[in-house]
Amino acid sequence: MLRKRSRLLAAPIAAAALTLTVAGHQAGAAESPASGGAERSGKAAAAKPCLAGATTLIGDLDGDGRPDKISNPGHTGTKMTIQWGTASGSFGSKHAVSKLLGARSGEVTTAAAADFRHDGTLDLVVNIVKPSGVDDPATARVSQYRPGPLKRANLASADARKSDIGTQGEAKQIRIANYGGDAYPDLAVLNNAGDGVWERSVRLSKPGTGPGKFDYDLQQRYGKSGTPAEPPSMPTNGWKHFYKPCA
Repeated sequence: MLRKRSRLLAAPIAAAALTLTVAGHQAGAAESPASGGAERSGKAAAAKPCLAGATTLIGDLDGDGRPDKISNPGHTGTKMTIQWGTASGSFGSKHAVSKLLGARSGEVTTAAAADFRHDGTLDLVVNIVKPSGVDDPATARVSQYRPGPLKRANLASADARKSDIGTQGEAKQIRIANYGGDAYPDLAVLNNAGDGVWERSVRLSKPGTGPGKFDYDLQQRYGKSGTPAEPPSMPTNGWKHFYKPCA
């Protein structure tokens, strides 16, 4: 009976702990002087992103100065959800990124969230494609790098730009990676490249610009090929290279 009671108490205690963590996260942001766009808009500057577990990133995605909760089960980018931060320091209900992006029936959505430009604002890389169902890869309907802040309704960005991820193969996964060994998160894309080849395709980020385009030399250095039966290895828990656990 005591063991069962302990299990029942564990979930609410963990939830309360995370709420306190976020409240502290927000308090730290409020105590810090606002800068840049936050100062001009009169909003508090958000604290630095942090990890509330291996697959959960806490950080400001919509630019309102409140930390949001981004969950990425398995680090694959295919089941990502967002919970918007509230004034009370808690989080709202879960929103599937695929639904916010308007994915259609049969389409596969992959996404990666990080501060790719290392400017204090979280960004998003998104790819939406309907698998071809055959060996030849399909071209993505949507493939973009979306610098933050993003709109809550549809994750739109005023500075969105097209990504070549959608035309260089059929993306199965998009993961955060650390190839450059610097402060700028990179990308590893699991691609159906056609002709029975699955590849790990890489995009390295650059200061001020975010993830770059396909580069042959970088691909030769960091990429890898495989098959559907034996796909190339992919990086795990890429966030840990750039973000510390939430205090």
